[in-house]
Amino acid sequence: MIDEPRVTLDSQGAILDANPAAVALYGLTLDELRAAPPGAFSAEPQSEEAQAAFRHDWESSGRPDMVGTATLRRLDGTTVRVRFGITAQPDATYLAILRRIDAPTDAPSEVFTAGEVLARWRAAERELQAVPLDSPEASLIQREIDRFRQAYQQVFRASRGDERLA
Repeated sequence: MIDEPRVTLDSQGAILDANPAAVALYGLTLDELRAAPPGAFSAEPQSEEAQAAFRHDWESSGRPDMVGTATLRRLDGTTVRVRFGITAQPDATYLAILRRIDAPTDAPSEVFTAGEVLARWRAAERELQAVPLDSPEASLIQREIDRFRQAYQQVFRASRGDERLA
């Protein structure tokens, strides 16, 4: 069974713990990961104001599970595109499950709550019913459905602590 990269984060986003797959993904030791400040591995660093606004919106909506895609910038400067799922744990920490994906590392980050993913998935399914199945539009919509299905499964695995790959 393949072990997905997993990190445990504190409420500010600092890494508290990481499994061997995550240590390998970041290309650092566990001690180096723990010593890095929140956001140290972001290829798209945000201003403190933007971070505070995002945190306020997220906290005011009840800290829902999140999924998305992002680019990690390792300390050696190399970049890796990942899909992630983040869920709250009973001890007030957060579990992030990462999966390396084959996608351009210069693509913008995307972040969705679990509810947004489900709503977009359902909307895409309704769109698919309205177009001919052999049309180019149907193919594009099906790719969106698949993308949101994978994102939802990422949240579900994170919330259960499931080790299986979907």
